Amino acid sequence: FRISSHPPHRLAPPPPSYPAVMSSVAIEEHSPVALRECQCPGLLGAFPKLFEGSAQAAGQVCAPGLSAQGSPAEDLQAQFEVLPEACEVGWLGADSDVSVVINGGPTGRRALWIFADTFITKYDSSNQSRVLEGHQMPNNTLGLIACTDEGCTGRAQFFWQRDEAGAIRSFFEPPAENKADGELFWPVAGIASRCGNSVLLLATRVKGFMNVVGTSVIVLKDVADIDDPRQWQYTTYDVGSADLTWFSSVFFADSPGEGDMVYIFGHGKGADGSLPSQNSDTVLARASLQNLLEQDWAKTEYWTTPGVWSAQPEDLKALGLPSWETTCNWSEALGRWYSFNIPAFTTDIFLHTAEDITGEWIKTKVFNVPYPFVQSPWISYAAKAHPELARSDRRRDSPGLADGDCELVFSFISNAWVDTSVVTSGNILFAPGGMEFHQRGYWPRFVRVAARISAETSSGARCIA
Repeated sequence: FRISSHPPHRLAPPPPSYPAVMSSVAIEEHSPVALRECQCPGLLGAFPKLFEGSAQAAGQVCAPGLSAQGSPAEDLQAQFEVLPEACEVGWLGADSDVSVVINGGPTGRRALWIFADTFITKYDSSNQSRVLEGHQMPNNTLGLIACTDEGCTGRAQFFWQRDEAGAIRSFFEPPAENKADGELFWPVAGIASRCGNSVLLLATRVKGFMNVVGTSVIVLKDVADIDDPRQWQYTTYDVGSADLTWFSSVFFADSPGEGDMVYIFGHGKGADGSLPSQNSDTVLARASLQNLLEQDWAKTEYWTTPGVWSAQPEDLKALGLPSWETTCNWSEALGRWYSFNIPAFTTDIFLHTAEDITGEWIKTKVFNVPYPFVQSPWISYAAKAHPELARSDRRRDSPGLADGDCELVFSFISNAWVDTSVVTSGNILFAPGGMEFHQRGYWPRFVRVAARISAETSSGARCIA
């Protein structure tokens, strides 16, 4: 669910109120598969003072046999606390926030972060704010974090491109003809080859004000051989259409195996014939990653009714999993696929799990968006997992992770959704004090989730580094 624009204050206000936290058992039908909810008691621990008030005492919605609870990851926030020096222009927030692990760099392994619309401007430390005057917003930027055997614990380093005249521009751009026609890329999903040398990104093709016109695939090769991403070369090609998009997620089908097959999440038209949106059913495709890297989409297969793979994207079968821009990963410890989601215009964050990629998907409430992002003009979205940031068995001494717990890590974005009839200049994102962390919007917020399968449904489950 994309909500940033150029500039981000050109947006309409959200609904005046948010739904109350669920406190009873409910059944929600998401044709053709039901998403089940059950109630389980208690919270696993108090939230740090920084996020005080973000937990709801009403209880935790959970999947049968699965318990999970999130807490803010302040150590991960510190990794991203890289602010420009005085009078310097720098990276000051972005959305999309998808990560993949590649080879290369001083340690031989690094996490590549891909961002969509990004603030590039100066930081005013005297009043802790972004500087509105002269700010720029390229449609995508990159970040790198060094990884070792202990995990991806380095500080973030951010990158963007400049044109021949020195002006800041997006890292990835459509072909010249499309760019001249007003098209841009929001890269929102990605995967790295198992050897860590190639990256495939899925980008939303946008033209005009949030008008999605299709999907583009961005291919980067030989990334392990070149330390500076600004020197990387990339190619692009289009897939799907405005009526059938394929940018929502891409991930290995047999993770953590050695196979080449990947799954891809997409969206078709709504039941009323409307164009794909976050309210459309999620549909599924599969393909060889090598084929996709070679710009061969023709061999892609699609999950269709009544539950078979087909060479034609017709009569696609809904998964019963909400998504728009998301991640999906396999947890060996949980024995389940998992994906995070924030329903549009709500403040609840859910962990969706399934033993099979085609469902049944079950959702477990794991976190509440903290104050002040629970009120207008804020909305939150883009909850995405980052497995490389989870603590290994060698680093499991932090609070909130008990023996037997499996740790999952995700980030999300809170952004301002402001009425231009009221706000004509400036924005809450540039307000004095707006970079104080407790009220800083348009910045990745990290959450660690402690999850486990109960003894009644699984035996011997343990976390695997």
